[in-house]
Amino acid sequence: MAIGQFFSQRFGYGVHALAYIGTKAAGELTTLPELAEWLRSIWPSASETYLSNVVQRMARGRLLRSHRGIAGGYSLARPSRDITLRDVVELLEGVDINRCNLSLGDVCLAEKRCMMQRRLRQLEEGYLKALEGVSVADLAKDIVVPRAKKKSKAKSKD
Repeated sequence: MAIGQFFSQRFGYGVHALAYIGTKAAGELTTLPELAEWLRSIWPSASETYLSNVVQRMARGRLLRSHRGIAGGYSLARPSRDITLRDVVELLEGVDINRCNLSLGDVCLAEKRCMMQRRLRQLEEGYLKALEGVSVADLAKDIVVPRAKKKSKAKSKD
Protein backbone atom coordinates (compact mmCIF):
# COMPACT_ATOMS: atom_id res chain seq x y z
CA MET A 1 0.00 0.00 0.00
CA ALA A 2 1.41 3.36 -0.98
CA ILE A 3 1.43 6.32 1.39
CA GLY A 4 -1.81 8.24 1.05
CA GLN A 5 -3.75 5.19 -0.13
CA PHE A 6 -5.35 4.27 3.18
CA PHE A 7 -8.57 6.08 2.22
CA SER A 8 -10.48 5.36 -0.95
CA GLN A 9 -11.06 7.85 -3.74
CA ARG A 10 -14.78 7.76 -2.88
CA PHE A 11 -13.94 8.81 0.68
CA GLY A 12 -11.69 11.59 -0.65
CA TYR A 13 -14.43 12.97 -2.89
CA GLY A 14 -16.96 12.74 -0.05
CA VAL A 15 -14.81 14.49 2.53
CA HIS A 16 -13.86 17.27 0.13
CA ALA A 17 -17.50 17.80 -0.85
CA LEU A 18 -18.69 17.92 2.76
CA ALA A 19 -15.91 20.30 3.80
CA TYR A 20 -16.67 22.67 0.91
CA ILE A 21 -20.41 22.62 1.58
CA GLY A 22 -19.59 23.12 5.26
CA THR A 23 -18.07 26.52 4.46
CA LYS A 24 -21.46 27.83 3.40
CA ALA A 25 -23.82 29.73 5.67
CA ALA A 26 -26.92 27.90 6.88
CA GLY A 27 -29.52 27.84 4.12
CA GLU A 28 -27.01 28.55 1.34
CA LEU A 29 -26.99 25.82 -1.30
CA THR A 30 -24.13 24.41 -3.32
CA THR A 31 -24.71 23.18 -6.85
CA LEU A 32 -22.91 20.18 -8.26
CA PRO A 33 -21.19 22.26 -11.01
CA GLU A 34 -19.95 24.73 -8.38
CA LEU A 35 -18.65 21.91 -6.22
CA ALA A 36 -16.99 20.21 -9.21
CA GLU A 37 -15.33 23.47 -10.28
CA TRP A 38 -13.90 23.99 -6.80
CA LEU A 39 -12.74 20.38 -6.57
CA ARG A 40 -10.98 20.65 -9.96
CA SER A 41 -9.22 23.81 -8.75
CA ILE A 42 -7.31 21.63 -6.28
CA TRP A 43 -7.57 18.27 -8.04
CA PRO A 44 -7.62 18.94 -11.83
CA SER A 45 -8.55 15.40 -12.88
CA ALA A 46 -11.62 15.24 -10.59
CA SER A 47 -14.61 13.69 -12.32
CA GLU A 48 -17.93 15.50 -12.03
CA THR A 49 -19.73 12.24 -12.83
CA TYR A 50 -18.00 10.40 -9.99
CA LEU A 51 -18.55 13.38 -7.68
CA SER A 52 -22.26 13.29 -8.53
CA ASN A 53 -22.39 9.60 -7.60
CA VAL A 54 -20.71 10.23 -4.24
CA VAL A 55 -22.87 13.28 -3.46
CA GLN A 56 -26.06 11.36 -4.27
CA ARG A 57 -24.92 8.52 -2.03
CA MET A 58 -24.32 10.99 0.81
CA ALA A 59 -27.78 12.49 0.25
CA ARG A 60 -29.37 9.02 0.42
CA GLY A 61 -27.31 8.37 3.57
CA ARG A 62 -28.57 11.61 5.13
CA LEU A 63 -25.24 13.40 5.38
CA LEU A 64 -26.42 15.86 2.73
CA ARG A 65 -29.83 17.26 1.92
CA SER A 66 -30.81 17.53 -1.73
CA HIS A 67 -32.91 20.56 -2.71
CA ARG A 68 -34.67 20.13 -6.03
CA GLY A 69 -35.72 22.75 -8.51
CA ILE A 70 -34.14 25.45 -10.61
CA ALA A 71 -32.51 27.07 -7.58
CA GLY A 72 -31.68 23.69 -6.02
CA GLY A 73 -28.47 22.22 -4.80
CA TYR A 74 -27.08 20.55 -1.71
CA SER A 75 -26.69 21.49 1.92
CA LEU A 76 -25.49 19.63 4.99
CA ALA A 77 -28.22 17.51 6.56
CA ARG A 78 -27.13 18.57 10.05
CA PRO A 79 -24.63 21.07 11.50
CA SER A 80 -21.06 20.55 10.30
CA ARG A 81 -19.82 19.97 13.87
CA ASP A 82 -22.23 17.01 14.11
CA ILE A 83 -20.93 15.16 11.03
CA THR A 84 -17.72 13.25 11.67
CA LEU A 85 -15.30 11.40 9.44
CA ARG A 86 -16.59 8.23 11.07
CA ASP A 87 -20.04 9.00 9.66
CA VAL A 88 -18.49 9.43 6.21
CA VAL A 89 -16.37 6.27 6.29
CA GLU A 90 -19.23 4.15 7.60
CA LEU A 91 -21.55 5.40 4.86
CA LEU A 92 -19.16 5.38 1.92
CA GLU A 93 -16.99 2.40 2.84
CA GLY A 94 -19.53 0.17 4.57
CA VAL A 95 -17.37 -0.45 7.65
CA ASP A 96 -18.63 -3.28 9.84
CA ILE A 97 -16.37 -4.16 12.78
CA ASN A 98 -18.42 -7.26 13.53
CA ARG A 99 -17.62 -8.86 10.19
CA CYS A 100 -14.89 -11.50 10.19
CA ASN A 101 -11.80 -10.50 8.24
CA LEU A 102 -11.21 -14.09 7.11
CA SER A 103 -14.73 -15.26 6.37
CA LEU A 104 -16.75 -14.23 3.35
CA GLY A 105 -19.90 -14.62 5.42
CA ASP A 106 -21.32 -12.50 8.20
CA VAL A 107 -20.48 -15.03 10.91
CA CYS A 108 -16.99 -15.87 12.14
CA LEU A 109 -16.93 -19.56 12.98
CA ALA A 110 -13.65 -19.25 14.89
CA GLU A 111 -14.42 -16.00 16.74
CA LYS A 112 -14.00 -17.40 20.27
CA ARG A 113 -10.68 -19.10 19.38
CA CYS A 114 -9.24 -16.43 17.06
CA MET A 115 -6.95 -13.99 18.83
CA MET A 116 -6.20 -12.24 15.56
CA GLN A 117 -9.85 -11.33 14.96
CA ARG A 118 -10.14 -9.76 18.41
CA ARG A 119 -6.97 -7.73 17.88
CA LEU A 120 -8.05 -6.56 14.45
CA ARG A 121 -11.43 -5.53 15.85
CA GLN A 122 -9.65 -3.48 18.53
CA LEU A 123 -7.60 -1.74 15.84
CA GLU A 124 -10.71 -0.99 13.78
CA GLU A 125 -12.49 0.38 16.85
CA GLY A 126 -9.50 2.65 17.54
CA TYR A 127 -9.49 3.81 13.92
CA LEU A 128 -13.20 4.62 14.02
CA LYS A 129 -12.81 6.40 17.36
CA ALA A 130 -10.06 8.58 15.86
CA LEU A 131 -12.32 9.43 12.91
CA GLU A 132 -15.05 10.40 15.37
CA GLY A 133 -12.76 13.12 16.65
CA VAL A 134 -12.69 15.00 13.34
CA SER A 135 -15.80 16.86 12.22
CA VAL A 136 -16.72 18.46 8.92
CA ALA A 137 -16.51 21.80 10.77
CA ASP A 138 -12.85 21.03 11.59
CA LEU A 139 -12.14 20.41 7.92
CA ALA A 140 -14.22 23.32 6.62
CA LYS A 141 -12.23 25.90 8.57
CA ASP A 142 -9.16 25.01 6.45
CA ILE A 143 -11.00 25.45 3.12
CA VAL A 144 -10.35 28.58 1.12
CA VAL A 145 -13.32 29.43 -1.07
CA PRO A 146 -12.60 31.96 -3.83
CA ARG A 147 -15.00 34.87 -3.82
CA ALA A 148 -17.16 35.27 -6.90
CA LYS A 149 -15.93 38.06 -9.11
CA LYS A 150 -18.35 40.94 -9.32
CA LYS A 151 -19.19 42.05 -12.80
CA SER A 152 -18.44 45.73 -13.21
CA LYS A 153 -20.77 47.87 -15.20
CA ALA A 154 -19.10 49.54 -18.14
CA LYS A 155 -19.71 53.27 -18.07
CA SER A 156 -20.56 54.69 -21.41
CA LYS A 157 -19.62 58.19 -22.40
CA ASP A 158 -22.30 59.97 -24.39
